[in-house]
Amino acid sequence: MSVLFEKTEIKGMELKNRLVRSATHEAMADDDGFPTDSLFKLYERLAKGGVGLIITGYTYVSRDGKTTAMLGIDTDEHISKYQELVNHVHQNGAKIAMQINHCGRQTSKEMTGAQPIAPSAVKDKSFLVMPREMTEADIERIIEAFAQAAGRVKESGFDALQLHGAHGYLINQFLCPHTNRREDKWGGSLENRMRFVTEIYERSRKNVGDDYPIFIKISAYDHMKNGLKLEEGIVMAEKMAEMGFDGIEVSCGIAEDGGSTLRGDTPYDVILDEWHMYKDKDFLFRFIMRKFGSKIVKPIPFTQGFNRESAKIIKEKVNVPIFAVGGMIDPAFMEETVKSGEADYVSLCRALITDPNFPNKIREGSRELSRCIHCNLCLFYLATRSVRCYQGKRMKSNQS
Repeated sequence: MSVLFEKTEIKGMELKNRLVRSATHEAMADDDGFPTDSLFKLYERLAKGGVGLIITGYTYVSRDGKTTAMLGIDTDEHISKYQELVNHVHQNGAKIAMQINHCGRQTSKEMTGAQPIAPSAVKDKSFLVMPREMTEADIERIIEAFAQAAGRVKESGFDALQLHGAHGYLINQFLCPHTNRREDKWGGSLENRMRFVTEIYERSRKNVGDDYPIFIKISAYDHMKNGLKLEEGIVMAEKMAEMGFDGIEVSCGIAEDGGSTLRGDTPYDVILDEWHMYKDKDFLFRFIMRKFGSKIVKPIPFTQGFNRESAKIIKEKVNVPIFAVGGMIDPAFMEETVKSGEADYVSLCRALITDPNFPNKIREGSRELSRCIHCNLCLFYLATRSVRCYQGKRMKSNQS
């Protein structure tokens, strides 16, 4: 039997294999953050496809931290619908965790109804957003929003909880020196920059109890000049393990650093046609970016398992399960990642967008690589459409 299909347990949560559907924004929520029928159907396909654990797309804890068609867990009214969703996944053979998040500066006033907030007023050059620096009252409010959301996640029946501490969203904005330039107790040293996530973890733990699994997804590093370096990311992960997190998913990057979170193609034509912040830019800007975007901001070429080395280093330093994510497309490569002890679980995103049945195929003995061609259209069309695989095919511009 492949090592990928060993049964494991994390704090009482039994998993039938080591394959995890990494949190993937589906854009299948209604205006109030409730899951739609489309999401039920997607999770059914994933569960039947053989993945052991599904982690939901990021779910906002507060309305000022949402983006397009994003799931929400900011009110008790959400609980009953999520109970239905959890039961649906369980009936189809998988476990499910919810990832909770606040977008911070990686959203827009059009999405939230107010100026986006962040640890510091540092302009996001990818979303073209200048955020407002958070006050002490803002920080306290959002920490409590995370903690309350954690309680709702457990009450909804989810098997585990994951904090989104990666990819340039609010928790990561506090952790990263590029986005956190505060000079008070919330900024400066790594200890101070970790205070926000520490407070969220401690309050969330009180609300869910000691026996409930709490994971975190982190960017171990990014490519910003004054951003998070791997050496500091390793120390950060060690402190999170000591804090009590039950698993760490190791990723990298922020939106502003040129696409290190995803690798492969950057479809600038789709960004210009679909993203509202670019649709209204002047003709010259759009012409230049359409013609020369890939030369101005060069995409990072795709390489398989691009977070594997970071996961390996962190795995050597901590005593909690490590989830390796990022370009996992080859079953043999995934098996070696686990066999070698570099990670405990393999997290998949695009491979499951293009084929939810990929885990079953591996279990049945297939050694074929994922069909994903790394065009990244599945991500960049999310501004106006629900997640799906495009296999490199452009769609007509969505004018709605």
